[in-house]
Amino acid sequence: MSDAAAAPSLDLLRSRHVLAVAEDVLAEEVESLVLSRHPSAVRTESDVLTLGAGVHLSGPFPLDGGAHRDLGLPAWVVALYLLTCPPDRGHPVPAELAATGGLLGAFADAEVRGTEREMLELLLAMGRRLGALVRTDTGHVLEPEVWAGVDLTVYAPVWLYPDALVHVLTPALPGVQALTDVQPAEEPVPPAPGRPEAAAELDDGERAWLHAEADAYDAHALAQPEVLESYGTIWRYPSGGVITASVAAADEIPVVLAGADWAREGGVLAYELRWYPADDQQWHRDPVPAGLRTECADARERIEAAGRAVLAAAGGQATDDDGFLVQP
Repeated sequence: MSDAAAAPSLDLLRSRHVLAVAEDVLAEEVESLVLSRHPSAVRTESDVLTLGAGVHLSGPFPLDGGAHRDLGLPAWVVALYLLTCPPDRGHPVPAELAATGGLLGAFADAEVRGTEREMLELLLAMGRRLGALVRTDTGHVLEPEVWAGVDLTVYAPVWLYPDALVHVLTPALPGVQALTDVQPAEEPVPPAPGRPEAAAELDDGERAWLHAEADAYDAHALAQPEVLESYGTIWRYPSGGVITASVAAADEIPVVLAGADWAREGGVLAYELRWYPADDQQWHRDPVPAGLRTECADARERIEAAGRAVLAAAGGQATDDDGFLVQP
């Protein structure tokens, strides 16, 4: 972590929404995430980013042991970023909605809205990417979900046809199938033991094969009345969970990619890589089943490996569901 400025008073810390980070989080990472959502943000002081009128993110500020206790933060938190934002509160939140937690629970007495809510959602998104916590000025500490950041989307200028994508994904997802070819299976396809293989650089032979596949599909498409506009692939866990890839034209491009030449030219494809557990209600059990946590960690590794493979074959860049750039 970059050198932190002197710590604000405890009263000031209590009166602000804060992002609480670990030692390995760099100030440059925090700034990069802010700029990816708010490219017009400017550094108005050495430790202050201004995102808009009256909206500032300042820090990092060190946190001592006493402040940990007073703010209800775990010992691994070493620094805080303070959000200054005009408050915007509404009516009390219905009890059944407040019970779901998150921002609704943290602001049960008066629902947060407008710019204040937008900025809090930015802090929560940054927390998911950085493994950080968000403490609200109401005293609630919000943690990122265990499954946060598992899914990725690769935005690319190159279309991979089903056979080509299956070839690209196979090292990370052995036995992956194009959805158009999937038949009901009596047993799920078991995952290969061990970690997913790293995405290797494509050799000349593989590149030639991919180009030949694309040429063959192009020739076939020209002779057909229908054009393939989207498709998917699926890979199964023994538990019934799946990892899917869906391919289609991107409906919209994340702000962080707006400056890329290939994105401005249009025709951008979105390769969405997602994990779906067999029963996502298990996340609400206490404790969360160990098997589900293990599968989540495995899915994270496999999706990252799959993302690297798609990037190597199709180019482009990857983002998470919060629109932040990711280097899988």
